[in-house]
Amino acid sequence: MASESRSRSRHTVPVVSRAADNQPRRPKRPKVRLSTAEIGVLVLVTILVLVTIAVPLRNYFQGRSEIARLNESVAAKQIEKDRLLGEIEKYEDEAYIREQARRRLGLIEPGEIPFRVIDPGMEADSSVTTSADELAAELSWYEMLWDSIATPPADDPGGVLMEE
Repeated sequence: MASESRSRSRHTVPVVSRAADNQPRRPKRPKVRLSTAEIGVLVLVTILVLVTIAVPLRNYFQGRSEIARLNESVAAKQIEKDRLLGEIEKYEDEAYIREQARRRLGLIEPGEIPFRVIDPGMEADSSVTTSADELAAELSWYEMLWDSIATPPADDPGGVLMEE
């Protein structure tokens, strides 16, 4: 016992070691070893608890993501609504309506003199796509059908197979 107290005294302070020596020592617990069946039951219970918790958690997070998506959709619809209300307000203004009628429809106020400016760089006949001769030469549908049946097709070498 003397050697035991000497080895302790080298590493500890004597006053503190006296209090430690006077306390009763706890008996060491024996190590508990679990059998394979007990480990299996623990794993099964753990899996059961995880599955029981996982399904409601998944539903919770899906609900939160759905709420976030719907909030974004509501915000986008609110922006669209505000834009359309602004458009309606523009059309309630008499000056805007007159401007649009003048610009889009070419309407003029009573007493105004309309002018049409023609660009000298434009060719006079560039807007005409067909001539009067072409209009007269058009056949009716039944004449066109009769001509396609009555006239035999020309010999087409594309349809003949060539021998090698």
